[in-house]
Amino acid sequence: MTRTIETQLKTRGLNQESSTIFQLHQLTIKTNSLVNFQIKVLDYLTVESSQIQAEHTCLATSDVIESLFGKYKQFSSRCPIKQIGQMILSISLSTMNLTASVVKQALETVRYLDLEAWSLEVFGQSMLSKRRTIFSASSDDTEIA
Repeated sequence: MTRTIETQLKTRGLNQESSTIFQLHQLTIKTNSLVNFQIKVLDYLTVESSQIQAEHTCLATSDVIESLFGKYKQFSSRCPIKQIGQMILSISLSTMNLTASVVKQALETVRYLDLEAWSLEVFGQSMLSKRRTIFSASSDDTEIA
């Protein structure tokens, strides 16, 4: 019973049909303790799903989010400077099928200058850029010994 509801919520989320679907997949149980448990699960699904608007489905488990952040951490571990900024955009790459046609369309419709301006507006100056600015500043006030 618990595996059934776990699978249902992971694959279908939580919506107004959740309690009905749960009931359809249950076997007839004769043990009182299991019947009571089944009733509690059904009551919980009924209460929680009643708070969701019709035709909407809510995420019922954090598995998807945990998986995305795991992929993000794996991807970002290859970066020399650890900051979330622009790297957060890599999360969306984990959710789509990057085909040659998708990449081609992106390259043909988005100019690098526009992307760079948008990125600066949204994320501001990157940590690497700030470091370069500080360490490459001219040192007119120093004397050569």
